[in-house]
Amino acid sequence: MPRWNGWTSDLTEMAEAFGAYYPQRAAGMRAAAVRGHEPAGDAAVLASYVDGLVPWLAGEYTRVHGVKVPRED
Repeated sequence: MPRWNGWTSDLTEMAEAFGAYYPQRAAGMRAAAVRGHEPAGDAAVLASYVDGLVPWLAGEYTRVHGVKVPRED
């Protein structure tokens, strides 16, 4: 998360950092972090991420950071 100016692979820590910037989405991200540690294979949960969380995250990233251009090879 660039605005946090840090990186961690700890899902719980990252969810807490995320929650500081997006308190209205904090509970959902904390739940996603728990499921990341303990996947359940629940189709409804997966659908909620694919249909809700992921599009919002992509849109928010674009809003804050702009569209990334492909790197030249």
